[in-house]
Amino acid sequence: QHTVEGLEQTEGSHIKTKGYLMMKARPCQCTKVSFAKPGKHGHVKCNIVAQDLLKPDKKYQHMCPGHEMIPVPVVKKYDLIISYFEEEKGQDAEVTGICTMTEDDEEITINFDGTNEKHVKALKLFKEIEENDEDKEVVLSIVQCTVGLKGPYNFEHAVDKVNVRDA
Repeated sequence: QHTVEGLEQTEGSHIKTKGYLMMKARPCQCTKVSFAKPGKHGHVKCNIVAQDLLKPDKKYQHMCPGHEMIPVPVVKKYDLIISYFEEEKGQDAEVTGICTMTEDDEEITINFDGTNEKHVKALKLFKEIEENDEDKEVVLSIVQCTVGLKGPYNFEHAVDKVNVRDA
């Protein structure tokens, strides 16, 4: 899927810890939520702290009345099995892509980012398994989410985990 027109919405007072929500046009997972009891105007105040799903080092805080509608992102998680790494031909063979297979045997190539610690870890594990001739495979756990302020929303993805399992 490339775009989504509209997102589901939930009231601020219905947000739960570990639940998904959009904050500042980013897909997030709630890490802490607290509610102040209704005041003289009769509204519950919500204090929500959440962590970005695609950039885990980013945290956001949002205070709102309990009746405020907050968009909920579309979040998909899936695994990709690494087939091989694409390398640029030349004297200094530089890795440019990660060629992977889905569970349905569909091939997907991900651009290799040498500054992304999960990409580097995957390369290191893949080379170790090849050198030791082990019967294992490296699996990338991918999280894919909607991003944006107002529809249509685009999808972005990031590597969530790097695992090794028996082939």
